[in-house]
Amino acid sequence: MHTQLQTHPREHAMIIDAHMHVKFKGFEAKNVIAYLDKHRVDQCWLLTWEEIAPVIPNNYIHLSVEDVFDTYQKYPSRVIPMYAPDPSAPDFQDKMIAWHHRGIRGCGELKVALSWNSHEIDRLLTCISSLNIPLVFHMEESADYVVPNSTLWERFLAKLFSSSKLFGQPRQMMSLLSRICPPLARKRDRMLCHFPGYLLDFISLERRLIQFPQVAFIGHGPLFWKGISADWVYDSSFYPRTPIREEGVICELLSQYDNLYADISGPSGFNALHRDRAFARRFVTRYDHKLLYGTDNVELGLKDLLRSLSLTQGTYGRIYHDNAVNLIPG
Repeated sequence: MHTQLQTHPREHAMIIDAHMHVKFKGFEAKNVIAYLDKHRVDQCWLLTWEEIAPVIPNNYIHLSVEDVFDTYQKYPSRVIPMYAPDPSAPDFQDKMIAWHHRGIRGCGELKVALSWNSHEIDRLLTCISSLNIPLVFHMEESADYVVPNSTLWERFLAKLFSSSKLFGQPRQMMSLLSRICPPLARKRDRMLCHFPGYLLDFISLERRLIQFPQVAFIGHGPLFWKGISADWVYDSSFYPRTPIREEGVICELLSQYDNLYADISGPSGFNALHRDRAFARRFVTRYDHKLLYGTDNVELGLKDLLRSLSLTQGTYGRIYHDNAVNLIPG
């Protein structure tokens, strides 16, 4: 049994980390609990990552539901287990239902190279709607990746082919050279593999929000959090650093749809708030009933960032605890 956690006066007495993994970044089950204790967190949502045929195998880390459930059984008072099957698997519905009967409380983290309007996603949303559980999803842009075992020179060329620096001029120049130099084009095709992205795009996401109003969608990931600003573009820097001059699409969606939420975990969530503190305070205050605290196994100073925004005690309570509990009642 853990002792009562010491918290900042503005923080809620109970804290839930709504985005954690086991067997990720060296986190065994005991390390998850040690991490929670160190950062004075009471419970965590423990999420999987399952792709049947990952497009970029060397970038994929299989995070199994068996490991999640084993950790939950060891520490039932600290872990809320979740599972997101790959909806491309023919038996995913049977697996989802079976694990839900065993105690899985939500679907997450859904991180698959499918589009929102795919038949597979339609089947998954229908399944989790029938189970009345929330969905944690990861959105990420498409990109070109250098194939494994490439030479230093090939990795340098790959960076030029995919660079978004200087308004994408290196990429545009390499594309032009490839058209007039077939050997360079063949070299590009051999050393780069295309990643189609995870759960594109916002227009299709909105259609799903409308189609499944009873499903709580919880957004996460680099593309999702780029949508906090209206001036983002595809294939820009991975984590934009510029101030936010105009509200983006996720502000519109959070305002319009009661069933859309967001977790502020990981580098993408942290950066979305850190890049413009004045905007972040307005954003968090307005959507405090929609935001969930989380870290994604990386403590970047999110608590300090939230504390620096000088929010109300009620806002801290909703972000740290209440919203997560309302989505997955005790």
